[in-house]
Amino acid sequence: MVKGIEATYLDFTRKTAKYPKRREKEYLMIGLMNVAGEVGGAFKKEIRDRVDNTDLIIDEMGDVLWYLQRLCDVYDVKISELMVNNMDKLFNRMSKEQMEEFRDGR
Repeated sequence: MVKGIEATYLDFTRKTAKYPKRREKEYLMIGLMNVAGEVGGAFKKEIRDRVDNTDLIIDEMGDVLWYLQRLCDVYDVKISELMVNNMDKLFNRMSKEQMEEFRDGR
């Protein structure tokens, strides 16, 4: 069972989801790609214009989170499970030396 802020956010995304259910996966996948591109675009403007777009980048990352949460709901997985699975995957790719450095906090 999902608890706390994760459950609140899941419920919020369900209530704010406005798209055709019959094409839900397609819509969400394209939306995720689009807003991830907007994060990159905001950063690109930092480089080009030598400005601080931190607020815009954070705002766009929130949109990425919304789409990711909706996809998690569709695929019946919790975001916290994604985190754990990803850490396991990346940890398993580490060499013994990297694991030791990680454990030692280096």
